[in-house]
Amino acid sequence: MLSLFDQLAPRTYIPILFNYLPSSSAISFHSFDKLEKSLAETLTKFYHFAGRFGKDDPLISIDCNDEGVEYVQTKVNADDLPEFLHRQANDIESSLLHLILPVMVHMPSSPLLGVQVNVFNNGGIAIGIKISHNIADAFTIATFVNEWAHTCLTGTISTHNYLPSFGQLSSLFPARLMLQLPSPSTTGPENIIVTRRKTIKDDSTTDDDMIKQPSRVVVMMSLIWKVLTHISSAKNGNSRNSSLGFAINFRGKLSCVPSLEHALGNYVTIAIANMEADEARKNQLNDFVKFVGNTIRDTCVAIGKAASSIDDISSLTVNNWKLCVENLLQEDKMDGYITSSWCKLPWYEADFGWGKPFWVSRVGFNDIEGAFLMDTKDGNGIQLIVCLKEKNMTEFEKHLDNLSSTPIVG
Repeated sequence: MLSLFDQLAPRTYIPILFNYLPSSSAISFHSFDKLEKSLAETLTKFYHFAGRFGKDDPLISIDCNDEGVEYVQTKVNADDLPEFLHRQANDIESSLLHLILPVMVHMPSSPLLGVQVNVFNNGGIAIGIKISHNIADAFTIATFVNEWAHTCLTGTISTHNYLPSFGQLSSLFPARLMLQLPSPSTTGPENIIVTRRKTIKDDSTTDDDMIKQPSRVVVMMSLIWKVLTHISSAKNGNSRNSSLGFAINFRGKLSCVPSLEHALGNYVTIAIANMEADEARKNQLNDFVKFVGNTIRDTCVAIGKAASSIDDISSLTVNNWKLCVENLLQEDKMDGYITSSWCKLPWYEADFGWGKPFWVSRVGFNDIEGAFLMDTKDGNGIQLIVCLKEKNMTEFEKHLDNLSSTPIVG
């Protein structure tokens, strides 16, 4: 069974790329054979990933039928990732998608997980992973990749106590019949979404916990929101309200189910910050930071009040997602944006036997307008991925230098 949180997750696949530099350890056919075999061994613990959506109730169930995942190994005619991207006629985002399996759609016969192993001429490797969002959030993906890497590196499956907890969420928070939220339209030439990347450096070492004020994640989300409201105000004559949605992780926050700290699957709710047009026009960056910080704290307070009741947590989650979708659907009246942070997750710990990754990033993040944040490899910065309609991106790019020069720690 899927959980309520799985059911509410966007019905899409999450693509992520792990890029490894050439290793002093010789990479041979045996290495790739070991990589594939260790994946099969890891899937005995993450068995949902090898199943298929239920034919009768695809929105509420997974058939754990062991039909397997899609796995492809390919040789890339380039020395390394930078050369590969330089050779491509497409933009960077379109080029990166060549290193991920082609578009996968949610059908009962479709694999839930796809892996493409790309080998460069110099011995470097890029592992492209695509997984259904309806079975995994960022925490679950990071857990799976590191478990796979551990199995490949050591030849043994770890005995972490979180691995058996795959079915806990669906038993406590079961999916609901007929619960399906509409999706905003992204069709039509006026809705084409483009992506830009920027690395924002930070030399300080403050705590990144989003509940503390202000964390660098909160400051960066606030700054992006401020820039977007400025662009909208200049274009629409200060007449549009604005909404910013972002995920809050439930793990470690619910007293009613403390055993779910390492729960696998989707286990988040959405927080929504709404700002009136007049406020957006007058507010400075510090005001946006306070606004976002207060929204996070208010959501966490609501979680705390509901934490003793599973029914209350379910209602809070459904209501927040409905409000977020309603805001996004009001394109003629207000601006809606989504931000997501994958910071503080162990993306750069995944060592399959040829060292830790040099660069990890989500790719193909172009379903809706918003921004995506990940830590840089050294932990002293944020990798920012912004997705906007083309007409908005043209204006946003004028502010990219300002983003780099603004301190991201309060």
